[in-house]
Amino acid sequence: MIPAGGLNRQLVVSMVAVTGLALATMIAGMIVFYGFVFLNLYPPEEFEAMPDSAWPTRSEWVAFLILWSLGLSVAMVAATRFARRLIRPLDQVASAARRIATGDLAARAVPDGLIFEETRQLVEDFNAMATQLSRVDIEMKTWHAAIAHELRTPLTILRGQLQGFVDGVFVPDKASLQGLVGQVESLGRIVDDLKILSLAQSGRLELRLEAIDLAREAATVIRIARPDLEAAGLSVEPDLPSVEIDGDGARIRQALMALLDNARRHAAPGKLRIETRDTRDHAVLRVSDTGPGMTAQAIAQAFEPFWRADDSRSRESGGTGLGLAVVRAIAQAHGGTVVAGAVVPHGAVFELQFPRQLSSERRNGSLRPGAPAFRELGH
Repeated sequence: MIPAGGLNRQLVVSMVAVTGLALATMIAGMIVFYGFVFLNLYPPEEFEAMPDSAWPTRSEWVAFLILWSLGLSVAMVAATRFARRLIRPLDQVASAARRIATGDLAARAVPDGLIFEETRQLVEDFNAMATQLSRVDIEMKTWHAAIAHELRTPLTILRGQLQGFVDGVFVPDKASLQGLVGQVESLGRIVDDLKILSLAQSGRLELRLEAIDLAREAATVIRIARPDLEAAGLSVEPDLPSVEIDGDGARIRQALMALLDNARRHAAPGKLRIETRDTRDHAVLRVSDTGPGMTAQAIAQAFEPFWRADDSRSRESGGTGLGLAVVRAIAQAHGGTVVAGAVVPHGAVFELQFPRQLSSERRNGSLRPGAPAFRELGH
């Protein structure tokens, strides 16, 4: 790598050398012209009036050297100005890159004065990259803190209960042991959800694709979840015409179970409607409720990991803040989407849209489906 000062010198020296060579070539060409070509262009009578030698006189040499020196001086000034305009933003980028390498993610390239459009674009792209890197670093720190926060509660309960058993403070009966099992299951759900999100973020969430009936998969989930939903006060209303798609049945059941669990925690009591629909290009799996609904902020952030519309209530009801993020990852792994919305007069709706048929690359396994990296951290 050439230092900025070295590159600056090279540019100036190169431009001066090119200018000097051009001037020397011009002088040599003039001598050749007057010494050889000129003789063939004019008649002898005109040539007799010329000096005996075509070689430049001393005064002509002085004029040549003055012009040559003047040309080199102008070239040096122009080259220096050009090099500064070119090198200054590059030097700023290099300096900012070194600061970022040492851990200063707030470093930015801020060149002053006039710069070329191409180098301006380079500086803007570098600063955009540095901003994105800083944002990712903040998100990773937030992500790690959120994971630690989610794991702390069940681990604290487990440690306290087990220590109480050891110290003889608590008697290990069936109810307390079931509570410990519930905390272990909560830890297992968090770990499983984090695994899915990590695989989706890296594009390695693999699917076992086959022709499935979306209505049949939904009916299986409803049959399993109905007792808990009804116990929470939700009246389940399925409307499931047959819709065939290429998909991973287990993953789709997992996504629907997460939506139903979200409704159980936030929309009870009320009605819960589960529908399948068929459009020209997509199969739709829709879950709508008559609960309190969703604000505009909740709709915008619903699928962000660890985001909660009601933080305290969600924690008390056992939510990890990862369920809807997992739903989005599964939908995107299928090449589909998931959207949230409000229901008039009140309620919320979540709609999974799957392509009727996956591309040949996804079907043949040559393209690993996966969701893009999440931009922000939240629910």
